[in-house]
Amino acid sequence: MRCFFRDIAVFAAAAVLVCGFAAGASAGGLARWYMSAAVLLGAVSWRWTVQPAVHRAAAALAELACRPLRLVHKMLVRPAQMRLQAAQSRRRVCRKAKKSAKIKKSAEKRLQKPSKVLYN
Repeated sequence: MRCFFRDIAVFAAAAVLVCGFAAGASAGGLARWYMSAAVLLGAVSWRWTVQPAVHRAAAALAELACRPLRLVHKMLVRPAQMRLQAAQSRRRVCRKAKKSAKIKKSAEKRLQKPSKVLYN
């Protein structure tokens, strides 16, 4: 939608210039009805014929410009992210194992010694 308004603004500026030239070139120096009709026809033709081609070309150019960035992301950033995630996962597993070992050890410590159990 944003591109449509930008295109209309550019076309309106061009239409004002064309109408000004046409009015200056006409015999009376005034804008005629057929000049307004030509501007309207030009806007409609631009919307249906030229604008899709211009937008496809702009999208292709943007894709071409972003391709090196995608390659850099694929070759450098993604592996670094994967290493970082693997390190975080290892730390998380190590912490969980350490915590479970500590809980297991503390559970063992709560039991009384067999010698004390015999004499109570």
